Amino acid sequence: MKAKNAIKTLSILLICLAILGKAKAQDSTKVEQPTEVKSLNKIRLSLLSLHYEREQKIGKLTTVYGGAGLAGTFLIEYNYNYIAGGKTNTYFDLAPNLYAGIRKYYHFENRIKKGKKTINNASNYFGLDVSSYFSPLIKGGNLNQYNVANWEIGITPQWGFQRSIGKKTNFELSLGPNMRINKYQTYYGVDGRIGFSFLL
Repeated sequence: MKAKNAIKTLSILLICLAILGKAKAQDSTKVEQPTEVKSLNKIRLSLLSLHYEREQKIGKLTTVYGGAGLAGTFLIEYNYNYIAGGKTNTYFDLAPNLYAGIRKYYHFENRIKKGKKTINNASNYFGLDVSSYFSPLIKGGNLNQYNVANWEIGITPQWGFQRSIGKKTNFELSLGPNMRINKYQTYYGVDGRIGFSFLL
């Protein structure tokens, strides 16, 4: 009887040790999440644009970036006249585009504490984007051509985020108030970008 108890006790002890060893092994294979940003090369495919972008690390949570490609612009203009009533004009173009900016990421530590990924700069950020738009390759809509110049610059303070989808893909979203300046006028609006980045 004592031998049977000893065998049971020894078996339970061995099972407990095996479970603890397996748990330790799983802990050791956990991927540690980055605590700071890294430099990235991307092909960005947004709702209305396609760009190559380089995001360069300049601080623990700060990057500068620059890109070039084709950018689509969609404008809606509403005019109201007391006599004639309201009139809506639309405009779409596809133009070569260069841009640069800075991003300050701020959500890394919170994401790590919650067990979320920070790989490939997967975090929230504030930034400033400056873009130049050149003569459109494609134009459409019924907006007065006087209002659409062959060159303009856009300045956008923005809030945005990146989320990693696998090792080589990010989902990206950015929003912010936008000021566009051309030789005819300065106008204001909202700039929003949504799409995916494919990391090179």
